Amino acid sequence: MKDYKDINSINKVKEALKKFQTLYIDKDMSNIEDFVKEAFSIKDGLAVLGSGMNQWCFNAEDIITLIKSHLDDKNNYWREIDFKFEEAKIFANSNVAWVVSIGNIRNTLSENEQIEDTMGKVKDILGREKRSKENALDAARKIAKTLIEIDKGEKYIWPFRFTCVLTNENGAWKFHQMQFSLDSESWSNRFMDENYDKSVFEMSEANSNKEIEEIRKVLHVFQDGYTKRDLSYVDEYIKEVFLFDEDLVVIGTDAEELCLGIEATRGIIESDWKYWGNFKLNAEGAIICVNEDVAYFTTKAMLNRIIPDETMLLWISESAKYTFKSEESPKQKLMKVLHDTIDFLYENEKGETFITPMRFSGVLVKKEGRWFIQHAQYSDYTDGMPGVRIVL
Repeated sequence: MKDYKDINSINKVKEALKKFQTLYIDKDMSNIEDFVKEAFSIKDGLAVLGSGMNQWCFNAEDIITLIKSHLDDKNNYWREIDFKFEEAKIFANSNVAWVVSIGNIRNTLSENEQIEDTMGKVKDILGREKRSKENALDAARKIAKTLIEIDKGEKYIWPFRFTCVLTNENGAWKFHQMQFSLDSESWSNRFMDENYDKSVFEMSEANSNKEIEEIRKVLHVFQDGYTKRDLSYVDEYIKEVFLFDEDLVVIGTDAEELCLGIEATRGIIESDWKYWGNFKLNAEGAIICVNEDVAYFTTKAMLNRIIPDETMLLWISESAKYTFKSEESPKQKLMKVLHDTIDFLYENEKGETFITPMRFSGVLVKKEGRWFIQHAQYSDYTDGMPGVRIVL
């Protein structure tokens, strides 16, 4: 990856990142429009993904709306945002750069505020005219989750992943693609059958030329591996699809899934093929950009799997074993086992079919005339409180 460690470019990218971080620190709402117009490229392929289901931004106006939602004092969760750019992985040549960073969101939520919010939700669920086991379990898991959170204190820290691609436009480094992702709360955007709004998988009409179609072919080969899920093929697959280099970076859907290097990537691919089910990305609709020997893309994806009763019951047992071995306090262990048991039973009550919308993004580099994925990111949608919290 020595071709993508241009020090001069990286230093200029760091300046652009510092300005972006300052925007989030100052929270100057009057400055957002000018900042977006100056800091973002409006060339074809512009895409900024927030953490929520409907936060796909393809123009300056939508990006302004997204950033305002992050900085708005009325927002429940996005308060102090630290992108940790000083620890970020930055790759760059003279024309294009991409950044992988793991940040934190900090907030203070009072115990009374959390209790009042949960009481309102529980009253609504249990007050519905149609009564069901599903509703009762839903109410119980919300109560259990709230008790877990308030026992940890009023200071909240949530980890998030941030990735972006910048291009050099006449000496100015501008953001062209960007993604925020947080850990989701269980299967918060789950569908139980094929009768879902197909727009959660569809993309706008894709751009195309000879170079772009070469990248699309790589995405099809990537998809073939996830379709067949042949564990004996993992090593060959990684060499065929991914850049075989220790600078390889793959981000999974969980907070701890920052996979650096070949062995870590092998681990996440093997785990996905064993446990995930049918992962399908929208290769035909992917937004793809090519800048000489670097290409980058973003698209929607779906995860479809059948989880029978016996598997769900096994997960309840395995989850409890894992929790009881953790370093949390005995009280936290009991509350977490209670919550997770109710949560699994709630999902099980809804049926065995789990269809989950996702996003999939990445960067490819050309080596010896062939394209290889150097960075990939799988992410869920998170519309409410993030599912994972750091307790200091």
